[in-house]
Amino acid sequence: MRHSNFEFVSDFDIRISDLLNSVLKEGASITYPQRSQIPVDSSPTAKPALRELAAVAIISASVLGLEVALMRTLSISRWHHFAYLVVALALLGFGASGTWLGLFSPRLLPRFFTWSRGLTLALAVTITLCYRLAETLPLNIRYILFSGEQIFYLICYQALIFLPFLLAGVLIGLTLIRFSSSVHLVYGANLIGSGAGPIIAVGLMLWLPPARLIQAAALAVWAAVFLWRPESKAKNFWWRAAIPLFTGLVLALELTTLPVPMRLDPHKMLAELQRWQKQGDAHHVVTRHGPRGRLDVFKSSRLHYTLFAGLTATTPPPAQSLLLADGDTAGPIFHIKDQDEASILDHTPMSVAYRLIPGARVLLLGETSGVNVWLARRFGASHITIVVENPQILELFSGPLAHVAGHSFNGDDLEIHVASPRHYLEYSKEHFDLIQVVGAESMAAGVSGLLSLHENYLFTVEGMTGCLEHLTPTGLISITRGLQSPPRDNIKILATLADSMEKIGLQESMARLAQLRNHLAVCTLAARQPFRPAQVQKIIEISDRLWLDIDTLSGFDPSSRKPFNELTGPEGFKGSFYQFAASKIFSSERDEFFKDWAFNVRAATDDRPYFFDFFRWRSLPRFIRSYGHHWFQRLELGYVILVISFGQIVGAAALLLFIPLFFWARRRSTPPGGGLAFCYFLLLGLGFLALEMSLMQRFTLLMGDPLLAVAVVLSGFLFFSGCGSLCSQQWTRSPLQAIVVAGVGIALVAPLVLWLSHALLGIVATWNTTGRFLLVLTLLAPLAFLMGWPFPAGMLLLEKWSPGLLPWAWGINGFASVAAAPLTVLLAMSLGFRLVLALAVMTYLLAVVLALRVGWGEG
Repeated sequence: MRHSNFEFVSDFDIRISDLLNSVLKEGASITYPQRSQIPVDSSPTAKPALRELAAVAIISASVLGLEVALMRTLSISRWHHFAYLVVALALLGFGASGTWLGLFSPRLLPRFFTWSRGLTLALAVTITLCYRLAETLPLNIRYILFSGEQIFYLICYQALIFLPFLLAGVLIGLTLIRFSSSVHLVYGANLIGSGAGPIIAVGLMLWLPPARLIQAAALAVWAAVFLWRPESKAKNFWWRAAIPLFTGLVLALELTTLPVPMRLDPHKMLAELQRWQKQGDAHHVVTRHGPRGRLDVFKSSRLHYTLFAGLTATTPPPAQSLLLADGDTAGPIFHIKDQDEASILDHTPMSVAYRLIPGARVLLLGETSGVNVWLARRFGASHITIVVENPQILELFSGPLAHVAGHSFNGDDLEIHVASPRHYLEYSKEHFDLIQVVGAESMAAGVSGLLSLHENYLFTVEGMTGCLEHLTPTGLISITRGLQSPPRDNIKILATLADSMEKIGLQESMARLAQLRNHLAVCTLAARQPFRPAQVQKIIEISDRLWLDIDTLSGFDPSSRKPFNELTGPEGFKGSFYQFAASKIFSSERDEFFKDWAFNVRAATDDRPYFFDFFRWRSLPRFIRSYGHHWFQRLELGYVILVISFGQIVGAAALLLFIPLFFWARRRSTPPGGGLAFCYFLLLGLGFLALEMSLMQRFTLLMGDPLLAVAVVLSGFLFFSGCGSLCSQQWTRSPLQAIVVAGVGIALVAPLVLWLSHALLGIVATWNTTGRFLLVLTLLAPLAFLMGWPFPAGMLLLEKWSPGLLPWAWGINGFASVAAAPLTVLLAMSLGFRLVLALAVMTYLLAVVLALRVGWGEG
């Protein structure tokens, strides 16, 4: 991001600048004055009881479960990128808690247990109350840039979701300060609880909708109230017990009786169908909740999905229902009994490959609604292998939808695998005449860019290479995707297939690729062998019959016939944009074309698996000139939201972190070592999250299931880091030694784990889920164990030499951890995860150098 330069300097700016300079100078000095006189606790307890550690663990698990539930709930009711924006800012509560504690912890610590019980109770109440209040706001994210009222609603929404995380951060931070001499125990309990939270949340989603999971998190926090030790001289015991009991009763009644509010984005298909339902034009068939998302099915006579059928179609599509995933369209379900009733499919671009290879052995990657099963059967497929990622889809088609859908997922000609498409390609040894990438068959990313933050390991060079390697010698890959303006998705598909062919030594990739389109979609065909003249002639005949324009086909001149669906191209070029892109991709000017194109259409890789990331900063001025006031509608919103999220976090951190400095300066009680603490805990926060997310990307391929990979890696990292924190003081002689051993160990182990995850990918692909689960835990355990050492070691050093900075250090680490999430994704999109991992390792080494250089009083 670029930062504007201010052209004025106020007296306040000078005072802040002097203050920062003084703090940084103190942090860089080697000789420290005596301990800060800011009172930390008038009666410190050396070691927390087991009940206090259990309370910290339960609260931490509940907060992580709340985060997972909010992400899922907001992804259903709004969009994934909106959920990312809201939750990322909400997590700033942990950073803001450091500021709050830096100002008020001296007043809270003398009555620590009273405050801890009160804050825990307040947290339980605000978890559900704030969510309910937030869902009453008439927020429409699409008008944020054009409406001051919507900006106000967004700020209120974020503030309400922010409050529970602030209270949780205050609670855990206050406990760390209260038991500062045993910080490794408290921090370990925090991490172990945080590790358990996502696993428990994913498990509960098998029975509870995500919104109900928010209420369950509140109940779990409420239970932790009774684990805090009561004050020895507490008065009015009866009402101190009655209030928590009454609150628990209210929360239980809310969970079991009250409906959960969910304000749907009006532009979501689920909202549209619910409006039809109220008008009597649609019927809700079934809803299923699960860890992989929410599935809905609606039946309506107003549904007429034709799957890109061209203008040659003369018959209407059959009656149908619509399958929704997280409130958005997943595919139509035809109400037919056999393939003879699916004649509309003959006019789709997807039928081209079936016409070229009659009686093919077919692989459908990512099938959801059964329509492509009818397509394959209609053209006489000899055998159909279906790869379905969500097992709930199969449960629907074998249960409530079996009769309606004509048992499309049943038959002797079918073989069904529940797996991610990429994982299936890794472990399968079969070869196919036709591989249809069904997961691409939707309208293109278009102007919304809602998918740009999603990793997709099928649409990478390595993923398409796997498809090519599973073809028979005369086989075809078929990928159909909607048109967009300006073009990008289908150009990137062509570039990815070209790179994949070159990767496995298939020269003259242009002779093996073809692109055809109608007025709705582009169909890309890829073959292992160059198209023979007879095949080229047959493709031309099929395109004439279906009114398809050919943009790419070796041996065919697009200008030789009048187009059916005319598209313009760049100024001075006779042909469409797709023809222009193909002419550059299959020439020595490929790199120059990638640099000059308005969107990022360079092929995605496993190291940068963001196929749907098309954003380019250098294109912004061009969009503003070309589209005027509507330029924002042409951007990839996912990337923009990521940048806005990172900017909000940095802005909030810059404001909140300097508040304690200002007040300390006014009181003339600035604790020593501020510069050192700032740099050290900033590096730890950035490094931990960046390393975790980089390895999560590799383990996603190893596990073969994105949901399991995230749950296992996130929980495993936090759990083993917690174990490392608990053991760090027993395994080293001093905190400084713990920092050095951990930093050097992380620098050695992290690259080894990355290499092993790549080397073992082909070996473990055939293992069962349990085996891959245990392997992933074995690989990450040593690294995560070491990553739990530096933070408590640094806090112990601060407790000894500058205890007044303990709250501030907790806040710095929290801010850095939250900022690291969007920053890691931004860097991975541009540089790749390998380089991000290298940068993460460097942050730990810099922290070691910092600690050794200053010695923190031990040198």
